[in-house]
Amino acid sequence: MTRYEIAKILEEISLLLEMKGENPFKSRAYENAARIVESLEEDIGGMVQTGRLSTIKGIGDALQKKITELVTTGRLQYYEQLKATIPAGHFEMLKIPGLGPKKIRALYESLGIETIGELEYACHENRLVELKGFGKKTQDKILTGIESIKRYREKRLYADVIPEARSILNALESDRRILKVSLAGSLRRGNEVVKDMDILAATEDTSSVAEQFSSLPAVASVTARGETKVSVVLKSGINADLRIVSPTEFPYALHHFTGSREHNTAMRSRAKKTRLQDE
Repeated sequence: MTRYEIAKILEEISLLLEMKGENPFKSRAYENAARIVESLEEDIGGMVQTGRLSTIKGIGDALQKKITELVTTGRLQYYEQLKATIPAGHFEMLKIPGLGPKKIRALYESLGIETIGELEYACHENRLVELKGFGKKTQDKILTGIESIKRYREKRLYADVIPEARSILNALESDRRILKVSLAGSLRRGNEVVKDMDILAATEDTSSVAEQFSSLPAVASVTARGETKVSVVLKSGINADLRIVSPTEFPYALHHFTGSREHNTAMRSRAKKTRLQDE
């Protein structure tokens, strides 16, 4: 399991804990750990084997054990048990702009809402208007977000998406703080149809680049923003993710985020076999 895959699971655990209303410091610890793991330049498998993971600030004993379990088994029992306690529809609800873990939990506790369909029905019945922390404006914004998700859930033709992708790429290339930038994912693979836009950038100034991407004229709303990843919805309706890495990480991250998942799995399998043969 790569550090990017481990970081994604740690990020999801942070969100799950927020949805459950756990101590915010606990949730933040997993979020910070995800950022730390994703920025590691050393092989995480080697760090686990030699015990060097415990020397990294922000990775305590509990997190070290969980990361070790992920590296050695490819699974994490704590994550699977935690995920089973949250309605599956809540993850899809996170795609709605302005609807974070706390609001989703409030909707679940107050109205028992588990899916986007139930949420849409509740909005049409004006059940969110009197709900604490919501109101008419928030309800209208949620409905707009649901319509956007329904409208642009389908995949799009490569030829329809690539002009806008190149335009965004050109805008990022003009920023001197960005040392390297490239399309990734299905667009870089040249798939005939794509469902989103993946971009990878290398820089030493992550926060400024994240701000630059978030404020591009093509961006309609920012759905998630961290030190190494920014997710937005473009005015055209398609989702776009920017991954931010260091210059030394760039070639390896570009390979990973270009994919596909099946290709990455095959590469890891071949690498393991080659290492065993060399030994």
